[in-house]
Amino acid sequence: MTPHASQRRAWLSICGLGLLTLAGCATPRPPAADTAAFWSGRLALQLQSTPPQNWSVSFELQGSAEQGQMVLLSPIGTSLARLSWTPQTAWLEQGQDKTESSSLQSLSQRLTGTDLPIAALFEWLAGKAADAPGWQVDLSAHPQGRLTARRSTPAPEAVLRILLDR
Repeated sequence: MTPHASQRRAWLSICGLGLLTLAGCATPRPPAADTAAFWSGRLALQLQSTPPQNWSVSFELQGSAEQGQMVLLSPIGTSLARLSWTPQTAWLEQGQDKTESSSLQSLSQRLTGTDLPIAALFEWLAGKAADAPGWQVDLSAHPQGRLTARRSTPAPEAVLRILLDR
């Protein structure tokens, strides 16, 4: 081997070692934040009104309390209603009817017959207790994908049960 070739080989080895050292010091990129949470499952609501009301639907919920949408689905998967919201506006779509409001809660009440705590729902589905006026949530079965929330005031009393898809 010529002196020039061995110098070249030594130089390449040093450069390669330097690159490996730098690569080992590189900070890995943090994982992307989950900005659009998504849940699906079954939702049952019982209202102690006159007459009592009970209904159960499949649902898909995505986004956040600030901006998102909830789709209610029939047993065969057709869309019954879509509730969408941003910080400024909320929309309720049922078939060909579309209603716009500045209040997500008023559209939630129009859809379900009661004021559902949609902002708290995101926390509950994530397994975190969150305050919602009049509602008490039981998260003890959350690890199994279930939660129950009860509302005593204002009337009518309500029970919300959710079973998440696994």
